[in-house]
Order: sequence, then C-alpha cells, then structure tokens
Amino acid sequence: MKTLAEIQKEYFKKIDHLDLDLIIANVIKKPREFVLTHLEYEPTGAQLAKIRTFIQRRAKHEPLAYILGHKEFYGLNFKVTPSTLIPRPETELLVELTIQETKNKKQKTNLIDVGTGSGSIVITLAKFLTSDVQKGHTMSFRGIDVSVEALKIARQNAKLNLVSKKIKFVHGNLLDKIKNLNDSIIIANLPYLSKEVYNATLPNVKKYEPKSALFSPHEGLQHYEELLEQIAKLNPKDCTIFLEISPEQKIKLPKIIKTFLPEAKIEFTKDLAGKWRVCKIFKN
Repeated sequence: MKTLAEIQKEYFKKIDHLDLDLIIANVIKKPREFVLTHLEYEPTGAQLAKIRTFIQRRAKHEPLAYILGHKEFYGLNFKVTPSTLIPRPETELLVELTIQETKNKKQKTNLIDVGTGSGSIVITLAKFLTSDVQKGHTMSFRGIDVSVEALKIARQNAKLNLVSKKIKFVHGNLLDKIKNLNDSIIIANLPYLSKEVYNATLPNVKKYEPKSALFSPHEGLQHYEELLEQIAKLNPKDCTIFLEISPEQKIKLPKIIKTFLPEAKIEFTKDLAGKWRVCKIFKN
C-alpha cells in the first residue's frame, strides 16, 4: 500500500497540487487538512485505484467539479454534472446585487432565475432571503431552464440545501411560460460567449462543459435579445433585470436594450477582477 506522502510524490507533477489534495480528500472522505497533516495515512486498495482514475481524468483537463461531482458557490455546496454549467465565482456578483435590490422592494417580489442550470443562483437567493411578512414584503422564487436534465440537478440541489419547498422549477424556453412580470427581479446567466471568445476558452471548458450553456450567436447576445423581446411583450411594471455578460458586450448591449425597452435605465457593474460583468436594467 502507498502512503499519502508517496501518492503526492508520484503525481504532484501531473496535476495541480491543490487538485491532487482535493481528489485524495474526496476519495478517502476526509478534509484537505487531514491530507496535509497525515502523510503517513494509507488509503485502501479500492481508494488508491479511484484516486488514480480521478488523477488521469484531471490530467486530461476534465474539470475538477465534474470529477468530484460538486462545486461550492456562495458558501453552499452544489451537485454538478456534465449537463450543467459549473458555477463560477464571478456569478456570485449576481447574487449580491439581487440581495441588495430586494432591500428596495416594499411589497411582494418575484425572483426569477432564467437559465437556472444547477440552480446555484435561485437556491442561494432562497437560502439567504426571507419574506418579511410583518412589513408586507413576501418573496417567491422560480428557476427556469430549457434542459430537463439541468432541472433534475437543480431540484436535487434545492433539496440538498433545504429550500426545495421555497422554489418552483419550470421547464421552459426563457420566459415563455411566464405571463406576468410585475414586481419582479429577473436574474439571467444565459449563454453569452461569442464564437471568438468561446474558441479561445481553455480545454477544460471547451471540451467538457455544455456548449449550449456557453455559446450564443450574434456576438454572444442572441439569448439576451430573445429574453429582452419576451420581457418587452409582457410590458412589466417595476421590473429589475440582472444579466451576467462578457466585458466587451458593455458597448453594444445598451443599444439592444433600448430597442426593446426604450425607457429602461441601464447600469453596469464590474466584478472583483475589474471587468464589466453585470448589466442592471430597471423598468418602472
């Protein structure tokens, strides 16, 4: 049998050292701190075989989240599979801005996560936001996705994070199943990578994550054009929209927004890396 020290020595040049530690910790069902402080520990033969399989997969650029089957987002744990996009740290900005926006609402607020995927956004919001019934401010939560498989994972994640009773998951194409957007906050992290940006992504993204959740025609803006058209047809009152975007889209997006929502107010927010990441649209 091999000790953890011997395993690390054998494989540390093949994959990132942190990834190696996390793989070992996941297989032996111990925290990473245990891996770092108990180098004499000997995994079982079955565990060693699984560690080697996971290392081989990671060496081929398969995302660690798919190998381990989960990913942390906003301090919560989410199951992920190749049918869902892996939650990104920059997407936490959408959650933060939405939480802040709810503080400005005085009556019922309908939170709608369009393209919910693994459910990370709507589940996090349902976890951290509660209705203030005494002040007459109640909230509803909906997660929408066109993928049946993604919705299956989202429902499992809602149950995992103890909010399944608070969220209604809907199978639909963007907002085609929604009839009223009044008093709503719409959060959308739709496919927004242009052909050029998508082709330049790293192998672990392009080879393994679903292209349908990443790429959008019309310079990465087709999905948002369709969403804005649907919103315009519903003509909502008191509606706030948050869109996660690619930084270069800040230039062209306002013109598209004004085409469908000419009276809307538009704001952009940078992520922690200093890149334009979220577009806020407000319609009275």
